[in-house]
Amino acid sequence: MAKILHISKYYYPYYGGIEDAAQTIVKELKPTHTQKVICFNDKNRTQTDIIDEIEITRVATIGTFFSQPIPIGYTSILRQLIKEFEPDYIHLHLPNPMVTLALLQIDLGKAKLYVHWHADISGQKLLYSFYKSYEKKILIRADKIIATSQIYLEHSKVIKYFLYKSVIIPNTIDDEKFEYKEGDNEKIATIKEKFGNKKILFFVGRHVPYKGIEYIIECDRLIKDDCVFVIAGKGPLTSKLKAKAGKNKRIHFVGKLSDDELKLYLQASYLFLFPSINRSEAFGIALAEALYCGLPAVSFYIKGSGVNWVNKHDYSGLVVDNRNIKAFAESIQKMLNDNSLQKSMSINAKEWIRQNFLTDKAFVTLHEIYREKKFSETNRVNTSIVLYNNEFKKVKTLVQTLRKNPRVERIFLIDNSKNINKKYKELDAIYIFNNKNLGYSRGHNIALRQTLCDKNAESHIVMNADILFDPSVIDNITDYMHEHKDVGALMPKVYYPNNKIQYLCRLLPTPIDLFGRRFLPKQFMKKRVERLEMRHTDYNKIIEVPHISGCFMCIRSEILEKSGLFDERYFLYLEDVDLTRRISKYSKTIFYPQTHIIHEHKRGSYNSFRLLLRHISSAFKYFNKWGVFSDKERDVINEKTIKSTL
Repeated sequence: MAKILHISKYYYPYYGGIEDAAQTIVKELKPTHTQKVICFNDKNRTQTDIIDEIEITRVATIGTFFSQPIPIGYTSILRQLIKEFEPDYIHLHLPNPMVTLALLQIDLGKAKLYVHWHADISGQKLLYSFYKSYEKKILIRADKIIATSQIYLEHSKVIKYFLYKSVIIPNTIDDEKFEYKEGDNEKIATIKEKFGNKKILFFVGRHVPYKGIEYIIECDRLIKDDCVFVIAGKGPLTSKLKAKAGKNKRIHFVGKLSDDELKLYLQASYLFLFPSINRSEAFGIALAEALYCGLPAVSFYIKGSGVNWVNKHDYSGLVVDNRNIKAFAESIQKMLNDNSLQKSMSINAKEWIRQNFLTDKAFVTLHEIYREKKFSETNRVNTSIVLYNNEFKKVKTLVQTLRKNPRVERIFLIDNSKNINKKYKELDAIYIFNNKNLGYSRGHNIALRQTLCDKNAESHIVMNADILFDPSVIDNITDYMHEHKDVGALMPKVYYPNNKIQYLCRLLPTPIDLFGRRFLPKQFMKKRVERLEMRHTDYNKIIEVPHISGCFMCIRSEILEKSGLFDERYFLYLEDVDLTRRISKYSKTIFYPQTHIIHEHKRGSYNSFRLLLRHISSAFKYFNKWGVFSDKERDVINEKTIKSTL
């Protein structure tokens, strides 16, 4: 059983749309997965309790700031929980700025991160201006992004840029909450009597600005029928709303309802009012629950919101122009005047929810993304190319070359340029514009995570944009990798455009190798450089080498999952040395001269002081990680390599 750590703002019995969705998912996955939940407590103490046999860690808070809980020691508690539980997946419900900041400080190990996107942050602009960059970082890190509707995904100003790794899992309702119990009819009758047996126009939800509850109150003067408006729930606007309603005897505030009470009120009502006005209302679970109970709804049209999907116009209810009070009131009046219309829509509403928003239909994709899959055993391959102000024609040629080979599954173009080039969207590839130079390692990792998450390719090739090759190269490489399961990574022979060989078969470097070849006289370094580049070989036979160049590196997906991705501390340079070294702990790393590519190899650090500083920075990071003066593993590997190739 895979282990899943769910991270929500709060959790049951705390009531809220996100909290309800989180609990529903936990219940759905309980039979097949081991799970834990971490959330905030609404009290100043950290506690652990058990709900439905699931361990819930509630972290103490000391108040709120811009509606965000202020926790005590959250990061350390989360880090310890991840360390001890070792989850295979982390299911993060957003928006949740405090948790996002915490997660970005923690090494998630090999856990896959699924971000469940409930809504964009549309208010609190001051907070969002600070948080925006961190939000993007967590979305880049995510292995999957879960949206609650296709409409919201495509209109979101944030997640629409991550379509390549997004899936749709609609919010669902818990039909068990609405099962008929003995004695319910008498309780429903009592509620109706409480309001004079008049037709009940019902609302339930938090009393916050985007819910548009004031429009219900303003509709009162436009409705002629003898009916009542019943408003359930509470929130920061409750007092203002009651003041606005004044002594109006048709408007009743009934406060927060239990699940049992909610079921009864929905059954007792005639019509559901849902006047939410903006995309902070991304879906509308309360709306779906009302429809399931056979209660037709009147709602506003919200551009880019899943609400328009949940309440199907002229079928499950009526949808009118946003904030149009007159149209809203007229739709209510229309339903009040036509009982047959209300009854037909009642039948439609329940069936609509049954077919689309109950767990057996809605959670097919949820189970799919959490289904443990094996890596593809066919010789299919994904590829990724990191771009930075590249010449479009050359990239286009490279993509066209790759597409000539049917074994190529996905081509990722990760653009780290400052300005977008929309021409890339015309290519048969997944174009990812980062609007920032994330570096070589982080860029390729975006694509590598998708290969590891979807497991749709036996191998993945990371390559530079400045290469040329015949499409048959892919066949030669993937055939060899497919037939030799002990090979974890492979590099072909590489030539300059003038057909001179590039000496890229290399030993693991020492500090003097890297710094000496750059700053010491060539005569002094000649023998060391020739040794480092293994020039004692003829570069015409298959050999195992400890360093494969990142200009064109084919990696077995299964081995990559074990070794881990590129170390993102390397912005540029030596990331390929580091990764090859880690891969070699699990399998062979091979130079394969039976096929070749052309690589321009501009040697940027020799022509740019800025890139030289990047190279030096990476060198310090590499030797700090593996050892500066003492690296016994390096010495053993290099000596073994030399002996095997003499």
